[in-house]
Amino acid sequence: MTKPLRIVVAGYAVGFPLGGQVWMMLHFAAGLARLGHDVLFLEETADWAYPFDPVLGYAGTDSTRGRAIVDKLFAAHGLAGRWAYRSDIEGRLYGLDQASLDRKLAEADFFLNISGVIPLREEYTRIPVRAVIDTDPVFTQVKVASEAWSHDYFAAHQTCFTYGYNLPAGTTGVPLSNIDWKPLLPPVILDCWPVGEGPGAGYTTIGTWEAKDRDVEVAGRHLSWRKNVKYEAILDLPGRLPGVALGMAMSGMKENADRYRAAGWDVRDALEISRDPDRYRDYIRASRGEFTIAKDQNVVLKSGWFSDRTAAFLAAGRPAVVEDTGFGAYLPTGEGLFPFEGPEAAMAAIAQVEADPLRAGRAARAIAEEFFDSDKVLAGLLRQCGLA
Repeated sequence: MTKPLRIVVAGYAVGFPLGGQVWMMLHFAAGLARLGHDVLFLEETADWAYPFDPVLGYAGTDSTRGRAIVDKLFAAHGLAGRWAYRSDIEGRLYGLDQASLDRKLAEADFFLNISGVIPLREEYTRIPVRAVIDTDPVFTQVKVASEAWSHDYFAAHQTCFTYGYNLPAGTTGVPLSNIDWKPLLPPVILDCWPVGEGPGAGYTTIGTWEAKDRDVEVAGRHLSWRKNVKYEAILDLPGRLPGVALGMAMSGMKENADRYRAAGWDVRDALEISRDPDRYRDYIRASRGEFTIAKDQNVVLKSGWFSDRTAAFLAAGRPAVVEDTGFGAYLPTGEGLFPFEGPEAAMAAIAQVEADPLRAGRAARAIAEEFFDSDKVLAGLLRQCGLA
């Protein structure tokens, strides 16, 4: 093993303490700690990131519930007392005291910035090795190309990773802005996702129904971020797959929820499932597999984006039938992982899983073990940063 490093993982969890988000942060922070490194998770609100309350269902000025969720999850996975939340909105520093945080920052070897949310204070940019991870490809690259401050933000890191695995090849038409993007897969701590029992119940996914103001234009093409429009094309899919249960846990469906239930979908409220990280994990583990569409930005341009949520499904031994973003260029498909384009291809992929769901589940777990194991992904990340 390499010499233990002192690592600051900067991210966003207290401010949005829902299942997928907090698990993503944990996989990085606890995954690096599992490799033997001294890890601190750091979050900061600046003056705009009002913390989301998972019980009330909206953002406010009180981070109590978010801090409790993060504290409990991190403590359960070996990171008790190893987080700090600097809230300009509340005028407080939570977790570590100021002197301890100052010392950690002064001694740090590596600053790992997940999603590029944290403001870049001088004490962060003094850390000798800095890397940032773009977890929202295409949208991020368009911002970097069109906003000087976004470009400067990413350029303040020596290494820029992206979940858009195919983007660095320069074949997608997405502007790269003279930044040397490095492809990265989302890490999953496999021990956190034991294989679910039996074949599972129905095909599910978890997400947001509509995200406004995140559409982009690339090479004159208007590309949507919204899933609600795309689900309309497969509204009748449950009726075309008798005996197969299709479901979704979405936030913000409103009146559409009843319409989709009437069409045969098992519709759940994403907030109810995601406000407890353990329940989020149990929902995935109890599923038969994942079935989901993807944002047009990644589908049309074949960015290669792969969801950390889908990686968790695979780790839990649940096959994934997901709209094709070009990930077949670097991942094995056709057994535990099935890309599709259009309703007919989706039905054919589900039929393949149904022919032998247990075999598909074993293949899914094998893909997770080979490609998404946090030990492998994060050791590779450190190597790319010159730290291993």
